[in-house]
Amino acid sequence: MVNYSIGVRLAWEISGYEAANKKSLFIEIDHIMMGILSLDKILSNIKSLSENDFDCFIYEKDKLYSKLVEYNINITTLRRKLRQLLPYGEGVPSDGIFHRSLECKHIFANSANFATNYITISHLFASIISIEQSYSRNLLINKKIDVEKLKADLLFSFYKNN
Repeated sequence: MVNYSIGVRLAWEISGYEAANKKSLFIEIDHIMMGILSLDKILSNIKSLSENDFDCFIYEKDKLYSKLVEYNINITTLRRKLRQLLPYGEGVPSDGIFHRSLECKHIFANSANFATNYITISHLFASIISIEQSYSRNLLINKKIDVEKLKADLLFSFYKNN
């Protein structure tokens, strides 16, 4: 059984709103990335987490974000550019429930390969930038970021500190 970190669960929740905003029938790969890149924006709205869960969330988020800063990636700029690139869909699901697309489910499965049984936002980020058709990956490549090196750094920093 795969367990998801608090950061993953929050990013997944945000991605549903991002999918709705773009009138998508499904949560797509880059909606998940939007959720990951939006975690700083929701800090003041998180009230239901225990103190321990909140501390774990902050640690996880800060760990990923600080690695991105090392690569001169501005999270806000990346999020805004990504939101502009994401296409509009043809409407929301009739039942109002946003499920992950098959490609998005593949990202979670790939993340589980990196993580064994505990997926973090770093694992998801690394999986997303591995997909060639990802808008996120292409934005990073256009910024001259070596996505394979970034992916390796993200995964190595996770294992090194745990």
